[in-house]
Amino acid sequence: MSAKPASAPKLAVRERVGYAFGDFASCLIWQSISLYFLFYCTNVAGIETAAAVSIVSISKILDGVSDIFMGFLIDRTKSRFGKVRPYLLTMALPLALSAIFLFSAPGAFSVHAKFIWMFVWYNMVTTIFYTAFNVPYSSMHLFLTEDSSERQSLSILRLIFAFGSQVLVNASMLYLVRLFGAGDVESQAGWTKAMIVIGSAAFILGLVTFANTKERVTGNAKDRSVSIKDSLVSIVKNKYLLILLGASLLSYVLNGLVSGSSVYYAQYILKNVNATGLITNASTAAQVLSLIFISPILVKKLPKHVIYQMGTVILTLAFLSILIKPTSLPLILAVNAIKGLAFGMTGPLVYGMCADAIDYGEWKTGISSAGLGAAMLQCMGKFGIALGTAVLGWILSAGGFDASQAVQSASGSASIVAVYTYVPAIFQAVVFLVMFAYTLDKIYPKIKEELRSRHKVPEEEA
Repeated sequence: MSAKPASAPKLAVRERVGYAFGDFASCLIWQSISLYFLFYCTNVAGIETAAAVSIVSISKILDGVSDIFMGFLIDRTKSRFGKVRPYLLTMALPLALSAIFLFSAPGAFSVHAKFIWMFVWYNMVTTIFYTAFNVPYSSMHLFLTEDSSERQSLSILRLIFAFGSQVLVNASMLYLVRLFGAGDVESQAGWTKAMIVIGSAAFILGLVTFANTKERVTGNAKDRSVSIKDSLVSIVKNKYLLILLGASLLSYVLNGLVSGSSVYYAQYILKNVNATGLITNASTAAQVLSLIFISPILVKKLPKHVIYQMGTVILTLAFLSILIKPTSLPLILAVNAIKGLAFGMTGPLVYGMCADAIDYGEWKTGISSAGLGAAMLQCMGKFGIALGTAVLGWILSAGGFDASQAVQSASGSASIVAVYTYVPAIFQAVVFLVMFAYTLDKIYPKIKEELRSRHKVPEEEA
């Protein structure tokens, strides 16, 4: 990649905030689906748990393919708005509308017809429109500046806004459903109207990001002539990107488990479905504090992979500590706060490490695949969430979970506790081991120096 200016300018506050609103917008949709899709399917649409899980599992295969296609498209896009901003402009409205339809299964439909409805609209949201909006957004920081510290700063800011979006969804979704649904959390009208509010906000903020950002970094002209085969080969040869993709896959499996199981845990173990937003927000609030006060300090003093491993150790112990007293809300709140601090340590590193790995790939192969690299990371996130949701559904089904019963059997309750505690702890322990192989931090300064030398262009060509 090469920048037109000889040196990368510092981004204005307006552009930083405008950029961060893009993650706020996409997370409004993503968090709504991650946290409430299974609950909506089983408790509102009346779809069996296993059937609802199959919607996610099957769709994510298509979703992963669309991510990769989108990555290729970004690397070959050239427009007056840049390589990624045009997609934010054109996809914000379709994304919002499709999310509304997803949570609006017609009550007159049979269960079979509702299943088809959910399958179609789930794919419209995630496979098509969310991919077309969020994959370009996820690579946008690579095109706003070449400065690695600026990129890391943008990564932290976008996560702060993303967590703010999650807090908003966690705190307001069930409130909005009850407000519009005459106090009934399983009201279809309530869910539709709540999603109209959420979708409208996502649409407006997506346009805000488009209007307040500017792409300054462009791919070399020859990058657009690189074949799909060569692009894929460059990814396969990028060992650090592959390591990061593997660790991300496992981490997102955990996210799928925890996000999907939170509402079940609150309703059937804590006996208080209203605690869902409270326990998730305890984690999110701590993440924001960690992003502001802890992560920036650690990044300056320790290698990225070491910080990542520290976070996984804390998370593993935190998940297991819930088993001390699974029915204690104060304990859950305290543990979720600790988990939030750890997630705040690891969260922004993923984007910074991905940018570093993409630079390594360009240094090693001569091919810049910023769009494809970001798409692959996004793909792992979706596969991981899908696998996590599938594991959640399988374990609940195996445990005899029955959504029609207000009180679950002993095995059903045990399955809910499992997916909220020691199962995600196992995944975190594996991530800890995988990250031993990520040693890019040691050689990255030399790589960046060589890339900057390659990117220099004569002043008359700049």
